[in-house]
Amino acid sequence: MKTFIVLIPVENSLIEPRKACEIIEGTRFDVNGSAQATALDVLNKIMLELGVKDSHNIEVEPITEFMDRFNDEGLNMDDYFMSYVYA
Repeated sequence: MKTFIVLIPVENSLIEPRKACEIIEGTRFDVNGSAQATALDVLNKIMLELGVKDSHNIEVEPITEFMDRFNDEGLNMDDYFMSYVYA
């Protein structure tokens, strides 16, 4: 099972980002029974869970990639609400 970080922009006018993050927090998604879930697979499951047809700039990435981007200061966390899911 892999951990994925989910980032939803604060300025997301089509969904309430904080509420969306709380809804999906800690959710375990079965991605086609695959042990090799990709961020795109997880994003598709999140969209189904939230009932949206477009990703609305939702970002999903494995936790290791997120940590690299965060530690390299390539991400302004003031712009996002964050959650995590498993797949």
